[in-house]
Amino acid sequence: MYSTLFKDFFVLIFLYFNIYPLQYEISKKLCIKLNPENEYGPLIWFVILEIISEEMASLPCDVYETFFLEQKFGFNKSSIKTFIIDQIKTVFLFILFIPILVCLLVYIIIKCGEYFYIVAEIVSIFCLFLFMWIFPNFIQPLFNKFKELENHELYKSIINLAKRVNFPLKKIYEMDQSERSSHSNAYLFGFWKNKRIVLYDTLIKHLNKKEIEAVLSHELGHWAKWHSTVILFLAFANFFIIFYLAKFFIEETAIFVSFGFEQKSIFIGLFLFFLSYYPVTFYIEIGQNFIVRNIEYQADKYSYDLGYGDLLITSLIKMSDFNKSDLDPDCLYSIVNDSHPTLIQRVRALNEYKNKDKDKEKTN
Repeated sequence: MYSTLFKDFFVLIFLYFNIYPLQYEISKKLCIKLNPENEYGPLIWFVILEIISEEMASLPCDVYETFFLEQKFGFNKSSIKTFIIDQIKTVFLFILFIPILVCLLVYIIIKCGEYFYIVAEIVSIFCLFLFMWIFPNFIQPLFNKFKELENHELYKSIINLAKRVNFPLKKIYEMDQSERSSHSNAYLFGFWKNKRIVLYDTLIKHLNKKEIEAVLSHELGHWAKWHSTVILFLAFANFFIIFYLAKFFIEETAIFVSFGFEQKSIFIGLFLFFLSYYPVTFYIEIGQNFIVRNIEYQADKYSYDLGYGDLLITSLIKMSDFNKSDLDPDCLYSIVNDSHPTLIQRVRALNEYKNKDKDKEKTN
């Protein structure tokens, strides 16, 4: 809560004292030799300044979280040097990609006119798929080291599990999560028949072979049930709503005047729209979390049907233990914030599947 309040306080200060219009005027002066009346020059500088200011606002919270909170409970393994390098890399990547995407969106608005939101939706779908390929292959390796899994027994058991469910597995990687944190996880990535599995080295350390199989059977449940497609559909629907609503902002003179801008600009219209739309995302995320929590139950059921019910319970309990998760958080807090069911809810659901099967056996 303090982190959110701290960051939002800066936004309110910028709004109240009309710092955003000042920031835009500075952006125009920074590109005076490149025609400041052009949409793209001030846009790029404004985005860069905004990224830097947001990073400065979030940095104290990030430092506290990493070197005080995570350190207090034994999670932090990152050195100050590693932390600083990671922050620099993150800012550099934002400065590299975000201005390009914003310029692309402005270009689409200028060229396509009233129905730009249709073209913007198509382009955003393409960009999202492109990012899904770029991130694990080029961006993630900038922060973590990946090597092919060397544990032969574990490797063989994962291959057998993949064959059992016809998962087109190509490679299994181990990631050096322990260099930065003791938190653990596993995930899948890749398109079509080029799937890969990534295991955190911390997960391999804390769970045995069968328990890791159980965790991966849950992840394979997401693949088998097409959950990634559901998440993508939600993202595409959200994009469409955002682009459609944005068209009412970018030409409305009263909006610019209300926020202290003397001149209209497509980019500034977009920026003001996202500022105004931000509170709405709070309610959208609640709805998305509700859908994702149900998806998690389905993946657990898939794991149970593969025969990993008891092992999955054991794995979840162990992971909750060494991740120091809240076993049973307040119901309202969980509804608003959690994308996964609580440990108690998941264990209860798995036990209910078991009891239902026992009742069926008795009936038969």
